[in-house]
Amino acid sequence: MNYQKIEKDNYNLHIINTSKFKTVKVCINFKEKIEKETITIRNFLSFLLINSSKKYKTLRDIEIETQELYNVGIKVDPYKSGNYHIMSFELTHLNEKYTEKGMNKKSLEFLLELIFNPNVTKNKFDSEMFNIIKSNIKDDIKSVKDNPGRYSLIELYSSISKGPLSYSNVGYLEDLKEIDEYTLYEYYKKMISNDWIDIFIIGDIDDSLVSLFDKYIKNQKKSKITDSHFLNIVPTKYKEKIKKVKYNQSQLAMALIPESLTEFERKYVMSLYSIILGGGTNSKLFQNVREKNSLCYSIGSNPSLISGIITIKAGIDASNYKKTVALIKKEIDDMKCNITTEELKQAKEMYISSCREINDSSDSIINNYLSFEYLNFDLVDERINNINKVKKKDIYDLAAKLVLDKIVLLEGVLEDD
Repeated sequence: MNYQKIEKDNYNLHIINTSKFKTVKVCINFKEKIEKETITIRNFLSFLLINSSKKYKTLRDIEIETQELYNVGIKVDPYKSGNYHIMSFELTHLNEKYTEKGMNKKSLEFLLELIFNPNVTKNKFDSEMFNIIKSNIKDDIKSVKDNPGRYSLIELYSSISKGPLSYSNVGYLEDLKEIDEYTLYEYYKKMISNDWIDIFIIGDIDDSLVSLFDKYIKNQKKSKITDSHFLNIVPTKYKEKIKKVKYNQSQLAMALIPESLTEFERKYVMSLYSIILGGGTNSKLFQNVREKNSLCYSIGSNPSLISGIITIKAGIDASNYKKTVALIKKEIDDMKCNITTEELKQAKEMYISSCREINDSSDSIINNYLSFEYLNFDLVDERINNINKVKKKDIYDLAAKLVLDKIVLLEGVLEDD
């Protein structure tokens, strides 16, 4: 596997050349400093572009072209990444070595046509597709509360910070109302001209595809990335929040926030801490809260390396709230001085196993290089080498810095209660 980064005047190209896969995958990222007011319009624009263009005006046109290109896969994923918002357009297709000559170029042109040649007339997007996407976005925003785990994190994060951590990933109804075909096109022009563009491509390819990007990305200016992706979140005041919701089950969410983090703690110690605390069926939380005491239906912890927060989520009966929180606090205290050699060994094995699986998937490999470029995280071999350096004392030192800052309970109540 060979990685090459080519810095152009208006975009960066990241080429991962490998013969391991029969497919070629392209990921085109548009990155901009995150603003609460633009999340909705960026999400809207992402889905509109992927569903219509000047050349492929209808979903039927896109479906026909998809089949012509040997069932090429196209998708878009707009998401938050710390202090930034990223619109990620993805293409996956069979390498022409397994189809017919010229298909690599045709497949890539398909994606580039969707992004750079939108269905615009007289400075506005086509109304028919616009209205379809707007309706879909509206439904997505309204359905956020239908997912207890997702909604509990939204409530938890909003109690921690009013900044990017708390912003909705799907957008806001009040912002959606203000978007029409004209304002969306005006934002499209701004995005195309000003966003930072990174292109990741993986597969057994030659240089012939590179010139295609120059053909479509002509007049853009490369933005300056001045701020870190990482969020600066610090503990504030311990607070519990209980909110009644129409769920059959109650959802508990808790936030552990560090007073400070070294780079090594962020990259490695946090992950092992979370695995030991709540990273699987052998974890302290699963064994002692769920199995031994039967206080929850599900429980686990997850580290956010960008924010530095470790979240704990559990599905519980509301009547067990105080008992569950008390026992979780006990397990958190246990992490400060009571980790066995076997627990640390198993956590490292789980981490290393997930690292080795990265090279089995083109998606995972691109994500690995993306975190290498955006977050300065290490590549697979260095990760494995460094994770083996973590000692019990490192876990204890991190545990001493972690503060249980916020607790949210979405108390499930039936509609007739």
